[in-house]
Amino acid sequence: MKLKKKIILIANVMLCAALFCACGKAGENQKDSNGKWEDAYKEIVRNMESYLADPYILRQEQERADNDSCIGYIGIHDFDDDSVPELIIGDDVSVGIFTYYNGSVKKIADLYEPEDWGCINGVHYKDNTVILINSGSDGSCYVCLSCHDGEYITGVFDEYNPETAIVNGKEVTEEEFKMWFDLAGLLDSSSIPRSRIKKDNGIVTAFVINVFQKSDEYIPVEDLDFNAVEW
Repeated sequence: MKLKKKIILIANVMLCAALFCACGKAGENQKDSNGKWEDAYKEIVRNMESYLADPYILRQEQERADNDSCIGYIGIHDFDDDSVPELIIGDDVSVGIFTYYNGSVKKIADLYEPEDWGCINGVHYKDNTVILINSGSDGSCYVCLSCHDGEYITGVFDEYNPETAIVNGKEVTEEEFKMWFDLAGLLDSSSIPRSRIKKDNGIVTAFVINVFQKSDEYIPVEDLDFNAVEW
């Protein structure tokens, strides 16, 4: 059970600012929407651990490193409405958000919980927002990413310390946070299903898209249908 704790103001839960210029108007990237992004995203999936942040060196623990499978998350959503969806991929350590622009994949953000909260309990979505949650005995910590008018916004809210929050790496009040993120609505969000990820020497080879479905059949990465994980 979690005890009450203080929030850590982490500048690492933020956007890759160099990508802001790549987030243009709807239709700007339609030249990239002819299926090329699917192949590029599959390469990210295959090598996901090399693309994901590990701020607290959790993924390097021997038990994790030697395991030939893990539980993770995968989703597709067009945050900036440019006809090329973004890739959401991660595990209980961190989640990366990627986009396909001008023929290559670029990372938008690394998202993870503050250090004193630890791992991710679940990944949820609501409209144009993705939410990472870690639940404690008397509250939760939320790490959020959304896109408004082509600009990506991240936020962190700790229910143990509701008087302060973080938006784009800066400390704000709860009221300011709620101007960007509707907490009441986010709590009623849908979940990205937990997936079982099969690995071979660190390379992802196949998925069970939803471990709670009756079917336990692995889907090879090359046969992955992104429509099945889109919202």
